[in-house]
Amino acid sequence: MNTTVSAVICESYGLPLLEAKIRLAVELAGGWPAKLKPGANVLLKPNLLSARTPEQCVTTHPELVRAVIRELRRKGVDKITVADSPAGNYPWDELWEKTGMRKIADEEKVELIPVGDFVRKEVPGYGNVPVLKELGSFDVFISLPKLKTHLLTKMTGAVKNSYGLVVGEAKSGFHGKCPSPRKMADFLASVYGIVRPDFVIMDAVESMAGDGPAAGFPFKSGLIFAGADAVAVDSCACAVYGYTAREIPILVKAESLGFGTASPELIEKNGDGWEKMKNMKAKRSISDTLHRFPEPAFKILTMLLRCRPRIKQDTCVKCGKCFKVCSQKAVEFSSGRYSVDSGKCILCMCCIEACPVKAIELRYPAQRIMDIVSFFRRKK
Repeated sequence: MNTTVSAVICESYGLPLLEAKIRLAVELAGGWPAKLKPGANVLLKPNLLSARTPEQCVTTHPELVRAVIRELRRKGVDKITVADSPAGNYPWDELWEKTGMRKIADEEKVELIPVGDFVRKEVPGYGNVPVLKELGSFDVFISLPKLKTHLLTKMTGAVKNSYGLVVGEAKSGFHGKCPSPRKMADFLASVYGIVRPDFVIMDAVESMAGDGPAAGFPFKSGLIFAGADAVAVDSCACAVYGYTAREIPILVKAESLGFGTASPELIEKNGDGWEKMKNMKAKRSISDTLHRFPEPAFKILTMLLRCRPRIKQDTCVKCGKCFKVCSQKAVEFSSGRYSVDSGKCILCMCCIEACPVKAIELRYPAQRIMDIVSFFRRKK
């Protein structure tokens, strides 16, 4: 069965423009789901990876969330809740304040809840996963992802956004059970099957390029994507980085499990954004390289090649978030500084995602060579 994805041009976060473009994107994607009726209880799930300000492009822009809230109000929806859990150990007030969600919630009079209480849901092949307890009380779940690159899964969008409904402290622990990019992608696709949204509106007005989802840099793609099928939305949005859906393992796996459509011939595209995308190719992350390592020898090969996170001591503020989030206890604290034990590290990238000041970078052979070349060039 064909599915529809819209892509509309939106060059700024000005509220009147956002409202008009979101309204158009929803219409071109086939409209809101039928169960979105006056009086419905709606969950909005933005990407709140960490306590970062909106201009850093790590999180869904608060004005896009505001615009969606106002569009829902036009549909007669008053019961609206915003929820997500971060990658690191951030106090909820700090997370909501820095991302701008507290301001939006207060001004638009919507509820903002932590992802703390949970119920366990069975994920076939992986056991029980703790997800937001209140999830079952909502009539409609709308995902508001941020389009970004990702060190582990190549890109992150609507499918991976659902993982934020897994209780924060549990998320990093699953990396130990899935210690490679491909295994983690398969797990994330399986988790998506139990927390699938009813509709997606993707913030790609400003995306992230480079080594996302937290250590990359802003890229102005000037787009909003929308659709009822998160897999299809991601399959289209990944073209911003020059990918096809077949190059993104999480999308291939999700489609194989019957959770959505990644096949381009089954996706109807509407809107003026597609023409804009033809000449667009934002910088990718190192994940392309990591996915080339053979699955059985992933850890040993990356360790031999010294492909591991490194903490920049001159940037580190010693907040300890990397230490707390590491499920493998690979981040150590000694003599007043944090460092990464290469032997314990499984390259889950959780420390990089959690760091609030971009003090952790992934080091790899090609980068070392480029650093040496740059050093000698400066000497000349």
